[in-house]
Amino acid sequence: MKALLVVDMIHDFVDGKFGSEGARKIVPQIKKLLQKFRKEGMVIYLRDSHTSDDPELTVWGEHAMKDTWGSEIVEELKPEERDVVIEKNTYDGFLFTPLEKILREKGVKKVYLCGVATDICVMHTAFGAFARGFKIYVFEDACSGTTEENHRWAIEYMKKIYGAKIVEVKSL
Repeated sequence: MKALLVVDMIHDFVDGKFGSEGARKIVPQIKKLLQKFRKEGMVIYLRDSHTSDDPELTVWGEHAMKDTWGSEIVEELKPEERDVVIEKNTYDGFLFTPLEKILREKGVKKVYLCGVATDICVMHTAFGAFARGFKIYVFEDACSGTTEENHRWAIEYMKKIYGAKIVEVKSL
């Protein structure tokens, strides 16, 4: 089985505090992926959700606070009943979450990543997958970085360092 990991497509990173045109632009691409993976795999949303003592807040300030609009998944990508939603409080969706356990229980060997930011949470989640032996695929055209330059750098890094296969939505 394969799983689509939708990383941080929440208000604060799409249309809120750290929102960007790049993040808004990938929403239609991710919608296509959701349709495909709901039929032929599984969908897992990784959602930044912080409390006031999270170390990440010292770097970025208050954002994606637990139980706020900013940490909610954007309406256009709203999870369906059988999708899995995992709250995370670090860049890596595997760290301190049940993600690995869920993937192993479902027999997932391949993870496909999309979302934001390519150079932060997508890249660190890719490392989490790499360190745990999953095959990694990154949808280059369904990710957005903090800048276009950082996006390109992270794509190349994941390809070279983690052996990630870089794919496009249309390749499905």
